[in-house]
Amino acid sequence: MIYITGDTHADFTRLEEDKFPIQTEMTQNDYVIICGDFGGVWNYIVESMHEKQWLDWLDNKNFTTLFCRWKSWEFWKII
Repeated sequence: MIYITGDTHADFTRLEEDKFPIQTEMTQNDYVIICGDFGGVWNYIVESMHEKQWLDWLDNKNFTTLFCRWKSWEFWKII
């Protein structure tokens, strides 16, 4: 399965199980693609506690999270 969503602006609550219940049936071979402002990484030198919390949370989901490159300085931390 492939699911596509728009800007998250670092607010990943739309991917919580009660708002996105199909994820219980998903595996790492299923994808959620975030198009637009991912917003999950801002400090390219040191990972903040907030960033780490949400990135770990996404990493522990049943699905694989992908995102499209956007025009923002946070891109430099993830390359």
